[in-house]
Amino acid sequence: MELILERDLDHQKKAVDALMSALDGVSMIKPRLSYENPSFDRTEPRLIHNLMEVQKGIRADYRGCRDEGPYLNLDVKMETGTGKTYVYTHTIYEMHKRFGFNKFIIAVPSLPIKAGASQFISDSYVKHHFSDACGYNCDIELGVLESPRKKKKGFLAMPSAVRDFVTGSCQNTNKIYVLLVNMQLLTNGNMLTRSDYDYLVEGFYRPFDALKATKPVVIIDEPHRFSREQKAYKAIVEELCPQMIIRFGATFPEVYVGTGRNKTSFKDFNNLVYELNACDAFNLNLIKGVAKEHFEPLSQKEEKVKLVTVVSKTSATFQFKKRGEATKNFMLTPGDSLSVIDTAFEGITISAIGKNFI
Repeated sequence: MELILERDLDHQKKAVDALMSALDGVSMIKPRLSYENPSFDRTEPRLIHNLMEVQKGIRADYRGCRDEGPYLNLDVKMETGTGKTYVYTHTIYEMHKRFGFNKFIIAVPSLPIKAGASQFISDSYVKHHFSDACGYNCDIELGVLESPRKKKKGFLAMPSAVRDFVTGSCQNTNKIYVLLVNMQLLTNGNMLTRSDYDYLVEGFYRPFDALKATKPVVIIDEPHRFSREQKAYKAIVEELCPQMIIRFGATFPEVYVGTGRNKTSFKDFNNLVYELNACDAFNLNLIKGVAKEHFEPLSQKEEKVKLVTVVSKTSATFQFKKRGEATKNFMLTPGDSLSVIDTAFEGITISAIGKNFI
C-alpha cells in the first residue's frame, strides 16, 4: 500500500508560512563547529516585529509570549486529524532550506505516537514527496531513541541514535538530522544523564551534554502532555537547552492564577502563530461532525407500566396508565405474554417469577 500525500493544502501551508514569517529576516549566526545548528539572538528587534505582525491574525487573548527562558517558543494550534505530523515534518524541511537548521529533536508523549511519527517520517514515499514533489533535494536522517536493553558484557556505548544525531555534520547540506524521543526517556532511568560511557561523542561522555551542544530545535507534539511543571518539559529546557521550542497541538496546557473564588485559568500559549480550531476545521470540511438526535424521555410518554406486587413463583401484578383513560391492573403468571398489557410488548413472555425478580 502506498501513502498518498497532497501538497499545498491551504490550512497546512498557512501553518508553515506563519512559522517561517516569525523568523523572516532574522540574522543567523553560522555554526562554529560542524555538529551545531546556526544560532540567532532572540531579542533581535526584527524577530519581535515579526511576532507582533504574525499574531495580528490571532485572537487578542491568545497573543503574547509568557516564556522567560533563553529560548524562542512558537506555538501552532491545529485540530486533531488536520495533519500536524505532516506540518511539523514540512517545517523541518523548510527551516533547513531557509535558515540552515539541521538538528531537530521531536518529543512525543507516548510510544504509539512515537511509532506513528517514526513510520511517517521514515516512509519512502514521504521522503520522495518532500525531496521531489516539494523540491527540497535533501533527506531526513531519523534516529529513534529506544529504552536501553540489558547490558552486555564489555564496554558501555552511548546510544547509537544520540551518537549519529550529534556527529551529523552541517557541512552535509543534503542531510537533516532528527532525533525522535518519547517523554519517558527524558526523565526515567539514567540513559541520558550518566557519564560513564566508554567512548566520547564529540568530546562528551554525557548524552544530554552532547545533545545540548548541537543547539537543537525541539518540536513538542501534544503540548498538553508536556506542562511546565512536568519533569519532561523541565528536562527539555534545562538539559537540552534548545534555542527554539515549537509546539504543535490541538490542546495546550491550562495555567491557573489565584486561589479560591479568585482562581482563574488561561491557555498556556507562547507566541501562538497559527490557530486552526475545531469550528474552522469543521467548516473547511477537514474533520467530521457528529449528528445528534433527541429522543423523548420515557417519563414524557403517554403510556406507563408499573410493577405493583410480586407473589413468589406464582404471579405478578402490573398497573397500566394511559393519559385520558382509567388505570388498569393486570395479574400475570409464568407463561403469560406482556402483550396482554399493551401490544408494544408483543413477543415478550414471563418465563419465571421469584421473590425479587421476573
